[in-house]
Amino acid sequence: MNSKSLEDGLSKLGIPFDHGTVDSIKKYHGVLLAWNRNINLTSVSNWDDAVYRHYLDSASLVMAASFLNKWESGTANLLDIGSGAGLPGIVLKLLFPKLRVTLLEASLKKCRFLEDICERLDLSGVHIVSERAETQGHIEGYRAAFDIVVSRAVSKLNVLAEYCLPFCKVGGNMVALKGRTVDEELVNSKSSFDELGGRIVKVVDCSLRIPELDGRLVVVVKENPTPDTYPRRPGIPAKRPIT
Repeated sequence: MNSKSLEDGLSKLGIPFDHGTVDSIKKYHGVLLAWNRNINLTSVSNWDDAVYRHYLDSASLVMAASFLNKWESGTANLLDIGSGAGLPGIVLKLLFPKLRVTLLEASLKKCRFLEDICERLDLSGVHIVSERAETQGHIEGYRAAFDIVVSRAVSKLNVLAEYCLPFCKVGGNMVALKGRTVDEELVNSKSSFDELGGRIVKVVDCSLRIPELDGRLVVVVKENPTPDTYPRRPGIPAKRPIT
């Protein structure tokens, strides 16, 4: 596996790395493909494609930037909702070893993969929770407990807001990794963010740093506490988004 495109991309993002970091991402990729034979974790098997679509896409979260120093110093805790194969949570942990990471994933099979990869890569400071966001968002110790809540390709923004913001501290950030067609979602999600205590502060085009990336980061600040009635019971946010 040629690491040049990965190393070039990390450099463009301003992320410090060494050979150990790159080797860990390569090892992650190999374990991912091995598990993918038995459970559906990814449709991207080619290393060169995965560099952009998985690893640099996940790393592009640093373009939200206001909390990068906290990631490097270990003073921030991050929640990855709908973590799946550990994207972006595991990748961010590999890049920022001091970052405290919680991976929330409803699928037990995918959680077993996450446990295995953390053991193989000797990752400490990673907490894996097998539960739905609608349920876990009411649990003490999780609700309003995280500095940064991230989600990648899970749902539309008006649904993601209800999944993510209950976990966010007031003054913390939610960051959603979305595609280029996010403009309509931005318009349709305003009521959701207003109701849940959040405000969109910027949308970052990831291709500005790495032309091969086509994602956008929707960066939200939580300004007010989320009402206790949210998130609603499992399945309701997706069926009846806040309008």
